[in-house]
Amino acid sequence: MFRVTYLVSDPADCRRRVGELRPPTIGGGVRIVSAYQHGKTVDVYLDAGNDVAPYEAAENLARQLGVTEYEVTQVEPLSVGCAQRPTSDRGLHRADAITQVRIHPDDRTLSILARHRPHEAVERIQVEETDESVSITVLVATPDDQVRSTYVSFANAFTSMDTVLDRPLGDRRVIRSGPAEHGAHLRCAP
Repeated sequence: MFRVTYLVSDPADCRRRVGELRPPTIGGGVRIVSAYQHGKTVDVYLDAGNDVAPYEAAENLARQLGVTEYEVTQVEPLSVGCAQRPTSDRGLHRADAITQVRIHPDDRTLSILARHRPHEAVERIQVEETDESVSITVLVATPDDQVRSTYVSFANAFTSMDTVLDRPLGDRRVIRSGPAEHGAHLRCAP
């Protein structure tokens, strides 16, 4: 993995361009792991195979972002024992965030996008329905054979899944339950 720090003249324009990069693969076996902006710099963490030249991938991304100045740095994952979360039940815990909830036209099917660590897998969705709200919790776990779970990583993975409510959503509000949201409330729009 390597980090590329881009110097940008228009942070708002660069943020828009980074947000438009879809899918997360930028070609040649290179995947964008995460991106961060601070003032007039944008740090992009890229995961690439051994056959990929980091400077070539950084140049390709620079063209997509419309920037010319950048610096490439090789980064290594670190094994830190305290990085593991104290969990039980095979490491089952809430996903880092529920980043998006969409309601389908049938007013009963919700599409949920959850953010979690790359070494985790979505185990299940818990839905609690009342007359006033629908509370959603996405639970993830690390497979027993996953060796990378002890490494510190800035990477994120996203999993999309659907769930069907017992009855139409109607005027009920949706409550995303997770450590980052602390019970964030939203109203889904079709």
